[in-house]
Amino acid sequence: MLKLNVVIGSLVLFALCADAKDMTAAEIEFKADFIVKVTDYVTWPEGAAANAAGEITVAVLGDSPLTPKLKELVAARKAKMSVTTVTLNDNLAAYQILFIGTEDKAELAQVLKKVQNSPVLTISDAYYFARHGVMVNFYKEEGGDGKVKFEVNQMTLGMAGLKMSSKLLKLATII
Repeated sequence: MLKLNVVIGSLVLFALCADAKDMTAAEIEFKADFIVKVTDYVTWPEGAAANAAGEITVAVLGDSPLTPKLKELVAARKAKMSVTTVTLNDNLAAYQILFIGTEDKAELAQVLKKVQNSPVLTISDAYYFARHGVMVNFYKEEGGDGKVKFEVNQMTLGMAGLKMSSKLLKLATII
């Protein structure tokens, strides 16, 4: 009986973890498109809106299915923008946008400490991460219409010196 409970518990945990990372093509498209276009609705402090090459750099922390789509959209947009994959060992405060591809709260705490009070727009798609300090978080309401929505943590935006357009804020759930 104990063996059966362990197996069932493992399967449930696996299903929950797999579900969190398995995104439909439509979700990947929406999230990547949002990340690329959000630069039109966010104002960075003077001197922080681009890297030394004059580009906005989108850094993706961890292995995310968004990375290839982000690179495709950035190439198609022909804007001064680039996408790179990073690890916790990198200087995360050196980027303008950081997509946090983890669902681990301990790892999130490390990430947020590294970018604390830096003009880095943090974005994730992990359950309630905006309540833990991420600036923009994608979510789907349980029992809702299945559409991807986003929440914005205005306090962390302000602490980083970033300003988001009221047009975008009207579409968000404000934390």
